[in-house]
Amino acid sequence: MREVKSVVVTGASGMIGTATTRLLAGKGCAILAVDLVAPSSAPQGVTTFIADAADPKQVEAIAARAGQLFGSVDALVHVAGGAGPICAPDLETTELSTWEHVMALNVTSTFLLCHALVPAMRRQGFGRVVTLSSILARGEKGPPTTVTARLPYAAAKAALIGFSAQLAKDCAADGITVNTVAPGLILGEPGTRIRDRFDALPQGDRSRMLGAIPSGRPGTAEEVAATVAFLLSGEAGYINGATIAVDGAAS
Repeated sequence: MREVKSVVVTGASGMIGTATTRLLAGKGCAILAVDLVAPSSAPQGVTTFIADAADPKQVEAIAARAGQLFGSVDALVHVAGGAGPICAPDLETTELSTWEHVMALNVTSTFLLCHALVPAMRRQGFGRVVTLSSILARGEKGPPTTVTARLPYAAAKAALIGFSAQLAKDCAADGITVNTVAPGLILGEPGTRIRDRFDALPQGDRSRMLGAIPSGRPGTAEEVAATVAFLLSGEAGYINGATIAVDGAAS
């Protein structure tokens, strides 16, 4: 049973990216941790790389650096994405520039990274790809909460599910699995981006969001990371094209 030894993790400085990097490094994986900003610290076995995963030239640089470090890349964990900085609560307030930016952050970046890294996985006959969607791929009821540009974000996260399902079918015969993790409400410590947005909401909205989670609590980045790590493992070799919600039964 072949095990993952080398991993490219994007969005590595965020909550989920940091937890994933730490967990995989602790399992002995060599990691290229990619983000727009360098992390404050990196575990042993982790090489940091500053790059924009939505920029074609910079993705080429990511692939080149991974090749220098590892020779071949066993896995891609694409955490980078998001709803962008512009608050656009509905269709009327969503400008084309916002739509295109959110699509680039989530969908275009996924295509570019897979286009750069998956062919080498095909050649070696082994690979793992995990993309990060969201339970908001099915939409969110009620007034906007912690998501800035909700409509393009939902569309982009739904597109990732379709992209990953098709790529899984295209690559399965080459020993590659492609799966998607769809987190629900994941709150970090005070000072993190989503936590600050959540804390800034009126008490009623916070209570409504928490009340919609049957498990009665938000999730943790470590719980998402554990799901990612399982999908990279040899035990998950027959799970392919799946979307796994990590959401406390909220979806």
